[in-house]
Amino acid sequence: MGASLRIALFVTCIAVLGACSRERQDWQSAQTADTIEAYGAFVAKHGDSVLATQARERIRQLGEERDWQNAATLDTLDAYQRYLLQHPDSKWSGEARIRIENFALSGAPASQPGASQAPLAQSPVAPPATVGPASAAPVSPPPVAPAKSAAIPVAAPAPAAHAATQEMRYGVQLGAFSTDAKATSEWQRIARAHPDTLAGLSPSVTAVRSGAGTLHRLRAATRSEAQAREICTALRARGQACLVVLPVGK
Repeated sequence: MGASLRIALFVTCIAVLGACSRERQDWQSAQTADTIEAYGAFVAKHGDSVLATQARERIRQLGEERDWQNAATLDTLDAYQRYLLQHPDSKWSGEARIRIENFALSGAPASQPGASQAPLAQSPVAPPATVGPASAAPVSPPPVAPAKSAAIPVAAPAPAAHAATQEMRYGVQLGAFSTDAKATSEWQRIARAHPDTLAGLSPSVTAVRSGAGTLHRLRAATRSEAQAREICTALRARGQACLVVLPVGK
């Protein structure tokens, strides 16, 4: 091997080692900053690097986190809908769908914040009869013929309404999906991921019309409000969307 060829190979090796060293330094700098801009700069300089794939994945994750924080801060229907359009399969997409449904069911304007945290369902409770204080002086009613007053029928449906209210149960909602199949598939995934938390619960998928179209709510009834809140607390701690429903219908 000629001297000139050995020198060329030596120079090439030095250049390669120098490039690898710069790439590693740039990667460490990007990881230390851990920002979209830092990883973007790495990809711009080392687009053919094996580490560029990791950089692009981290850019995607950071973008999802940033957009979710923006949507949650605005807390409006428009913000959550934009988030879903940009990130339909992100880790927060289930939570976004739940909040969109809350806005739709509450009837709040798309730009009004705060409605996403409203209860999804309310228990039908009849208003109590007005009872005056014991010390209040009696008020003379207008003259009414006794015969006609006795003929007024008593409302028969009252016992049935009471029975229905008694059968209402608290529960948890784990998402709102575009199809029944997606809701069922999500239950299977969540049940596999959190078998201890969801043990003994049975899923219920209900289609409901809303401003966002037809949504399929994935819910599960619980024994009590306390159990529902305990389940949601545990699931949220693991990154799973969950809302307490007050209450789930029979």
